[in-house]
Amino acid sequence: MLLQAQPSGLLHNRSASPSTLQPVARSPLCTTAHARPSRDCRNAGIQQQLAALGLCCPCCSSSNSFSHHSHPHTRHIAVSTAVADAVAAEPARQEAAAVSDGDFDTDISTPVQQSPTATTSKDWSVLNFYHLVDITDPQEVLARHKAYITDNGLTSICGRIYISSQGINCQGGGLKTHAEQYAEWVKSQSEFQGLFYTIWPASGAMFPKLRLKVKPSLISLAGGMAAIPCTKPDIRATPLNPADWKQKLAEADSSKRVVVMDLRNDYEWDAGHFDWAPRPQEEVFAETPVGVHTDGEVPAPLQGADPENTEIMMYCTGGIRCDVYSALLRQKGFKRLYSLHGGIQNYLREEGNKHWNGSLFVFDGRMAINPTLQQQCGEDTPLPAAVPCQLCSSEQAVLPHVNCANMDCNELFIACNSCKAKYHGCCCAECQNAPRLLRPIKLNGGNYGNWGNYADVDTMGSVISQGRTRKQHCLLFPS
Repeated sequence: MLLQAQPSGLLHNRSASPSTLQPVARSPLCTTAHARPSRDCRNAGIQQQLAALGLCCPCCSSSNSFSHHSHPHTRHIAVSTAVADAVAAEPARQEAAAVSDGDFDTDISTPVQQSPTATTSKDWSVLNFYHLVDITDPQEVLARHKAYITDNGLTSICGRIYISSQGINCQGGGLKTHAEQYAEWVKSQSEFQGLFYTIWPASGAMFPKLRLKVKPSLISLAGGMAAIPCTKPDIRATPLNPADWKQKLAEADSSKRVVVMDLRNDYEWDAGHFDWAPRPQEEVFAETPVGVHTDGEVPAPLQGADPENTEIMMYCTGGIRCDVYSALLRQKGFKRLYSLHGGIQNYLREEGNKHWNGSLFVFDGRMAINPTLQQQCGEDTPLPAAVPCQLCSSEQAVLPHVNCANMDCNELFIACNSCKAKYHGCCCAECQNAPRLLRPIKLNGGNYGNWGNYADVDTMGSVISQGRTRKQHCLLFPS
């Protein structure tokens, strides 16, 4: 049985003929993981709210014929103002972080422990840091970190913490007290003296689990990082504090005297970017041209630039990509390299939105932030994108991004709420007629969970997501 998301929030049996389609109202709120149909829903008051709207909760109905595989554990379309607040309370943030990582073995892989005393957003935080330094025995460093977290009861620490022979990279979080304690401990270790870290407030756990492990490279880059001497500060770009970056950016122009280069994925640029920074031609940073020992290619913004005299200002979310890639550019002969200390997130905190367009894409459950706007207008303020709606070109595009509801496409895109409803959460008209399953529409953005949340494996068989690249989308729907 194939279930197709409809703009009204209903599900249709696509195997039936058009004249016999029977709409079945699905709850946009129930997060109960029933092993079989049950009337016992954990979300108090949801059934009453839906009943007032003429809807029912299929997973809690005795007449429900769906298995738990067909019941999504994520935020669905808001069917009315009366239930919108309850939608915001769902744990979709943890799911968003889970699907962004991919699957791999870990040394620590445990669910986040929600503390009963953590009842406000002030209790939770997002922690970011990295430090490039030569490490002789990464496994010993890993064991030390694992022991400290375990022995000190830092059970709320979550996210991705990678250690390699070239340093450490952390995108994590937890209770603010735990995050600060852990960061200060890392800073006190002999390898990581001078560590710079940032802590941001969060409304809950922004990652579903802790993934602490040794990896060959701290970031994804073609050929890896091993051949790049990024642990030597004199090889890397000169870091500029946010105030100096703002001043130098004000002096930049469209000539080749100053090149502003975004070292992120193209979809991150769509969410927000600095003045004068062209959109990366590479879909993901890992595709950025390398070629350490030859002239090789250089990114499009540097083509035709004078390596001796051109000032190159490079930026990324937290700074690590710039430090790594600037060392490679130094090997290619570029002399005047500058990076933004602490990355974009540090700039937005210190200098606001001056010379910045849109909002900031982040790889955690928040998905997008705009510290200045959110501080002025509140945390629930719609976040603007730096590009129009990618479906109708309307200026009303809002963040966060959303994945195409067609599981075989999964394209990540930005749209206005009108187009999200019009195309049933899909990235184009063609995807509405997908041969496989259409997942429920997501007006409020966010990634989807495992495909099994949306498919009845007893009748569907195996459904394989093909990723979210434009190349794969073109193969599915050639023009």
